[in-house]
Amino acid sequence: MRIRDSQGEQDMPINLMPLIDMVFLLLIFFLVATSFAQEERDQRVKLPITSSPKPLSAPPRQVIINVLADGTTTIGGRAYPPDKLQALLQRVSHNEPNRMVLIRADQRSIHKYFAGVVRLCLKAGINEVKIGYIVQGPEAQAMR
Repeated sequence: MRIRDSQGEQDMPINLMPLIDMVFLLLIFFLVATSFAQEERDQRVKLPITSSPKPLSAPPRQVIINVLADGTTTIGGRAYPPDKLQALLQRVSHNEPNRMVLIRADQRSIHKYFAGVVRLCLKAGINEVKIGYIVQGPEAQAMR
């Protein structure tokens, strides 16, 4: 008579540890390989709020000028006084005539700082100047 071993005949469970290790390694690889840089967006600028914007079909190439609360203008994290900003805008206008400018003015700043940057853009020959703002309310949910 043959004695059966009930524990030895059961199927061995599948070891999931190598699979979990591989998933975590892939997750770490993609987190390290992904660039989280926001293009020239200065986090110290608090944008004003609006209620009904029109959605863009695709984000265009543009020069982003940040106007801080104290009137300092920055592009790509570097501060530009008005004369250097004027020279930079003239170079941009000369090299790429159809390039747009996005002005992100801090809501706590005085309007004259924003108007000064717009005046410099128009003086440099830039035809299209846009204003940065944040959308809140039901319209913001519809845009997403």
